[in-house]
Amino acid sequence: MNRISLSVAGLAALLAAASVSASDVDTAVDTRPYISVGGSYVFEDDSRDSEGGDGYWLSVGKSFNRFWGLEFSGFHNQFDARRPGGPEWEEQGGELSVLYYYARGESFSPYFSLGAGWLETEEGTSGLDSTDAFGAAGVGFFKSFSLGRADLGLRGDLRYRWLDAQDIGAGSPFEEAVVRLGLVVPLGADPTPTPEAVPVAKPLPVGDADGDGVPDDRDRCPDTAAGLAVDADGCPPPPVPAKGFDPITFPFDAHHLTDFAKAQLQAAVRVIRERLDSDRDRRLALAGHTDWMGTEGYNQALSERRARSVRDYLIKLGVPADRIQADAYGETRPAASNDTEAGRARNRRVELQWVE
Repeated sequence: MNRISLSVAGLAALLAAASVSASDVDTAVDTRPYISVGGSYVFEDDSRDSEGGDGYWLSVGKSFNRFWGLEFSGFHNQFDARRPGGPEWEEQGGELSVLYYYARGESFSPYFSLGAGWLETEEGTSGLDSTDAFGAAGVGFFKSFSLGRADLGLRGDLRYRWLDAQDIGAGSPFEEAVVRLGLVVPLGADPTPTPEAVPVAKPLPVGDADGDGVPDDRDRCPDTAAGLAVDADGCPPPPVPAKGFDPITFPFDAHHLTDFAKAQLQAAVRVIRERLDSDRDRRLALAGHTDWMGTEGYNQALSERRARSVRDYLIKLGVPADRIQADAYGETRPAASNDTEAGRARNRRVELQWVE
């Protein structure tokens, strides 16, 4: 396998790698002009009877859109003799190339190139000299990166050159595979727009709809009447239990009235109606409670059911419904210690309270 065949195999490998790396595709396109400079190595065929040649190159170019760019390159390469006394070649020239970015990315952009130019070839021993046109095709990549505040890039490509240099001996035309690697320096400011800062919404002030001094997000009683004293939860403190009325107690986990509880309410209803009739602004408040056995949510619901049971029975006994207020506090306001059965029995209750 000759050197050109090896170069073609390398070209295919580079094309495959570029296609895989092109997954980093982004719609952002840098169209700034650029300068690139680097080193090169030419894999010479057998026409010159010399070793491969290393050298340098300088390019200026510009992308016009997501797919197309144009570039001009100047280059120089020196070839050593393959055998003692053999020819020592030197070449220099320029090339104008069209670049096609087939998978343009924000930081990695593989491309195909197609170009033409002129090449001056000179053999130092014999003095043979020829300037000829050539055609070129290749594949390569740009890889951008930042070094501090500097905006730089790395590039590499593999190009095939063909020229018909009839003036410099047998073996023409010449075929060359050229590997290039270098740095890219964009010219001008980065045109990529800076993302607009997303305004951060300021938290809305928490209101106090009922004006009781407790914010709405913590107010458990959001509709408290104006001027009424409230506790830390925004609720009026529990009214003082009505004198002469014992709490209505309940068995464990029950809300239905016992016969004893019904007898208590029947005995109290006459006094309740007289008090309400004598003061039209007075109301009877019922406060339901539980012990601490069970979850907080369950106990809250149980205390509500207990208060409703007392309310419904009083209405049945003739107390006006609009003069009764039913509240519930769950396990939060024990009347006795929950550490003993006797204390828990006292806490399973509904208190009758006057509200002015």
